[in-house]
Amino acid sequence: MSDAMDLEAALNVLRPQVDRYVTSDRVRKYLSALVDTPAPSTAAAAMRVAVLNRLLAADGAFDSGRLRLDPDFGGVGSPIIFTGGVGIEKSFWALAHLDTISYLVQPDEGGGVPLVPYCVHLMHDGECPANAYRYDLESNHYRVVAEGRIVSTAGSPVFRAFTPDVQVRPGDRIAPHSSFRDLGQGGLFTGLMDNAGGVAALAVAAPVLAEAGVEAMLAFPDEEEGPVGAGNQTMCRGSARIAGLLPPPKLAIVADVQQGGGDADADTRGGVENSTRLGGGAVLAEFSSLARGAVAPFGLYGLARRMADLIADFGVRVQESNNAYSSRSDDVSVMLKTPNVLLLGYPGFNRHFDRGLPRAHLDDVMNLAKTVVYASVLGPIFEQRRAAMLRDWR
Repeated sequence: MSDAMDLEAALNVLRPQVDRYVTSDRVRKYLSALVDTPAPSTAAAAMRVAVLNRLLAADGAFDSGRLRLDPDFGGVGSPIIFTGGVGIEKSFWALAHLDTISYLVQPDEGGGVPLVPYCVHLMHDGECPANAYRYDLESNHYRVVAEGRIVSTAGSPVFRAFTPDVQVRPGDRIAPHSSFRDLGQGGLFTGLMDNAGGVAALAVAAPVLAEAGVEAMLAFPDEEEGPVGAGNQTMCRGSARIAGLLPPPKLAIVADVQQGGGDADADTRGGVENSTRLGGGAVLAEFSSLARGAVAPFGLYGLARRMADLIADFGVRVQESNNAYSSRSDDVSVMLKTPNVLLLGYPGFNRHFDRGLPRAHLDDVMNLAKTVVYASVLGPIFEQRRAAMLRDWR
């Protein structure tokens, strides 16, 4: 049997489990719960692990014993789902960062509290709702000490509290928030979706991978968000810590929101608009950040395109990016562990409140969840094809 036939057969084996479990209603349940739980960097696990655990437990994901959730893998502050056997060496990785954008505070200047972005600040002129979080020593919880808004003028953000008598201080964190809300009946939604969409997709995919016997490591790194820098490691610190504790996989998927096109809010970075559209399906991109991030080996990329063509017959939609611009994510850490990285995501607008409230499409997140499961078969096939190519060379 050829590798192409192997791929088609492997995908067909997974289809009944995917179709039965990965539903729009389930994805929406996970997505809305995560969107409504802001998770500023370095506090993401404390705020969102309970949400993940509750959702997975309600769906019986832990009942078989083939899926386990480690809330703080290796003590590095990020949760991981393992499927399959008891070990941590897994041939298939998928990562979706758990944290949301946030800002550090500087001395109040009277007109607002100047902010240091602990993220890529994309709002030039505008504002968004935000809360000031503080760690409470007595309760050992993070609590909101002030509600307000972030106001950005010429790219310089400040926090303005609705209650002026509340004083924010060093150690407080300012985090935007936007609740999940449907935009009509067609699947469009608004809310804090970066990267709730990726987390929801992986969490929904996890029980299917477990049932199928896939040896997988699904990571939800904290501290993906980070400031712009000359190098990659000003961001994605959490995934670097995770990758350093594990042997390399055969394949790694990085799932994050990617730039969408066809709208006035499209993020073009001054170049060509991206071909991906909200509602068009999951997104497959060849490289990130104009090759500063991961570049998929073109043999692997070709195999992924073939997979996308085959699962289209199952009703699963994957749209190929035209390589206009796709942002870096945890691929910048994973690519130092293995070259076999695929960028799979979902299109969105205003993920950092660039020109307004974030927007994405429920169907794209659902298609991403399904695609992640199907992509789990690619690693061994790519390994076989690469080995055959090297044998032919000799």
